[in-house]
Amino acid sequence: MRNLVKERAVALLALTGVCALVLLCADGSSAKMVCAAPHFGPFSNGFRYEFPPELRAKGLVFAGEKIPIQRADVRDRILKEINYLLMDRRSRVLLWLARSDALKSVILPVLRKYQLPHEFLYLAAIESSYDSRALSSAGAFGYWQFMKATATRGPSDCEQYDWQMSITKWKDERADLVGSSHSAARYLAWMNRVLTVRLPGKKEREGFGNWLLAAAAYNAGPGRVMERLGSYGADSYWDVPLPPETEAYVPRWIAIGIISRHRAFFGVDISRRRRVMFDTVRRIRLRKDLTFAEMARLLNTTPRAIWALNTQIPPEKAVFPARSKRRVLRHDINIPLGTRKKFLAQLKAHGYVKN
Repeated sequence: MRNLVKERAVALLALTGVCALVLLCADGSSAKMVCAAPHFGPFSNGFRYEFPPELRAKGLVFAGEKIPIQRADVRDRILKEINYLLMDRRSRVLLWLARSDALKSVILPVLRKYQLPHEFLYLAAIESSYDSRALSSAGAFGYWQFMKATATRGPSDCEQYDWQMSITKWKDERADLVGSSHSAARYLAWMNRVLTVRLPGKKEREGFGNWLLAAAAYNAGPGRVMERLGSYGADSYWDVPLPPETEAYVPRWIAIGIISRHRAFFGVDISRRRRVMFDTVRRIRLRKDLTFAEMARLLNTTPRAIWALNTQIPPEKAVFPARSKRRVLRHDINIPLGTRKKFLAQLKAHGYVKN
């Protein structure tokens, strides 16, 4: 009977996160049982997972912005997402972190090029789970979930941040890791630095000047974010109600960043993955169509491995065409790391390019 009571107590500890429990045994003595999981606390404000002590002591800076976690509403919105991710979507979080570890060698240099905070690495996790073929119900597609209209438009006033991508029957650059990451970074930078922001009663300015607002605008559209800021006479993401998806979007982005940075505290263990690295042959002009099957044969690999590096090509096409509507094309072709010299030699030897 006493053992049964202890077993039930252990189960209660695991369920509630209570740090200690005193049991009254049949003989009148007491036994104190301790739960030592450091990331579990009493249900403070209804949350099992709290902020790491470091953040509670020093505050939180995310994407270059100081997050006012001393405000109960801000703190609860972020903790809600941390707890949702770790309790209801834990397997998805593990996938996100594993993929972000593998892809950061490609994405982070792009972010640095446009002087974006490194935390934008995790925005792609929320957008697509780093899935090149992710397609939303609204039609957003690719790693960074661009709508076709946005992807093919680009700005008319700033060539430096032109995010326009090519979408044709044989190629969709929204599914290209490098190309779409450049476009997403340019789009975010344009909204934060260049976009004309007009708010009632305030001087017109260039860009939101705040990366949280830029991220919110990436999700909801810059016009809607400006409209809400103007309606509420505010200039902070935290001070205006936005559409439900955007209300969760930025706190979830912050939450995955916190979880990634404090993996040991949250008990998140990710096996190391090999970082994605490859060579790129740029602006190559082919004399005849180059299939993935032929590329695999020339490079002694598999067609699937070739496609995994060139997901801008729809899987049902599996070819780099030499021409489209009689127009000679130029291609950026990704190949396994260290095979550039061999690849170029093979293309010449088999008549795909001029000697």
